[in-house]
Parts: sequence; structure tokens; C-alpha cells
Amino acid sequence: MERHQIPGGQYQAVLIDEGHDFASEWLKLVTQMVDPATNSLLVLFDDAQSIYERARSKKFSFKSLGIQAQGRTTILKINYRNTQQILQTASLVAADLLTADDKDDDGIPLVKPISCGREGEPPLIIRLPTLRDEAQAIADQLANAHQEGHAWGDMAVLCPDRKTRDLCAQVLHQRGLPLENRVSPGDFDPSSNKIKVMTMKVSKGLEFPVVALPGVGHMPAPGEDEKEAARVFYVAATRATHRLLIGVGGEGGFGRRLGA
Repeated sequence: MERHQIPGGQYQAVLIDEGHDFASEWLKLVTQMVDPATNSLLVLFDDAQSIYERARSKKFSFKSLGIQAQGRTTILKINYRNTQQILQTASLVAADLLTADDKDDDGIPLVKPISCGREGEPPLIIRLPTLRDEAQAIADQLANAHQEGHAWGDMAVLCPDRKTRDLCAQVLHQRGLPLENRVSPGDFDPSSNKIKVMTMKVSKGLEFPVVALPGVGHMPAPGEDEKEAARVFYVAATRATHRLLIGVGGEGGFGRRLGA
């Protein structure tokens, strides 16, 4: 683009979804692809879900990238995916990064999401001595949910790391429950009627009626930034649309914030 080998302004309108995961260089490039005659660029982002280091390694303002955001923003406050109970639980851990009075360089406030008012059951907190015990309890809960009418494909086990992911997959397999362990992108089939087992980070953008989060009592991991881990937990917890199970065994971790 800078050498004019690629012509700018090729598109009359551009929409960027999940803009919080875009590096500044990516945004600057896309901005130059918008036709100046229409000047139509729509960027959707949620700073609370910014869990990739590349997007936050360098702070920047929209203005510095040529995006005319100031005075042209719309703040979407209503959360339609989660019940009040699930959203409140997610916010217990992530409250320090969802501050309503902060503003960025473009004057855009960071706001706490508001539930649409849909009620549901309180998240189930599972406190057991080991991760294997948590996985066994989660298997029991998922089997019960299936008996209540939930399809296997409506369930997900979202884990803080690969070791926990593989342990949960092993336990579910031993219990005879159908599962899909997402070791690589090719392992994920959204149409399969199987329990989806994956890490919390790769669950971004997905949603499931029933979600289990093992290992939350071990978050953050040794050496991991607490705010980074809180963001990942927030993303994982808000994948649940109806029922949320949280394992808080271990030495405390985020279990303390959840009152466990």
C-alpha cells in the first residue's frame, strides 16, 4: 500500500468484526482500502474480549490510524447472549477490566454490559480436590443435561490449558460420552452432535447452551498476568447461553472472586 503497488479505496464499504483482535497495522491497512467517496467503515469491537497479545502489545488510537471515530460511535450496552446470572458471574472475575468510567484516546467509554433481563439458573460451582475429580463431576452434569433434553452438540468444556483439555477429553471418553477434542482447527465440526472440548482461547466467537469451565481455581497459571487470565475467563464464561458449570478446586485462583 505504501509503495502504491496495491491501489487503495477499492471497496465502497468495509465492516470489521472482532476489531479488538486486530493489530494496529491491520486496521491501518484496511482503512486505506475504503473508497474516500463513501468513507464507509464500520468497526465492531469489545475491549473486554481482547485476549490476543498482538492486538494489545502496542496501544493506539483510532485517530492515529485514520479512523474517524470521535463523535461517530454507538455504544451497544445490552448483552443478549447470556442470562443475568451468567453475566454477573463472569463480571465477578473481570470487574477490574470492565470499568465504566475509563475512556480511550478517542473518547470512547469502556462500559459494563447490561443483561437484556433474561433470567436463568445460577452457575453451578464445583469445588473438588483434583482436576480429574472436577472432570468426573462435569461428566455427571453433562450426562444429566442430556437426559433433560440438551443435545450433546449443545455442550462445551472450555479449559484454561491443553493439559486440562486433554484430561477432560480422556474422562469423557472413559465415561462413554461422545466428544470432540479440538487439538487443531480441523478437529472442530460445529454440526457434529458431540461435546466440544477445547481451550478457552479458541472458544472466542462461539456459543453453547451448556458450558463447563474446569480448572478455574488454578487460574491464573504461575507467571500468567491476572488481567490476561481474567479476560480469557470472561470470554469463556460468556460462551454459555443457559447453563454454566465452573470448577474452582485447587489453591483458590479465581475461585476466591466467585465466593468459593
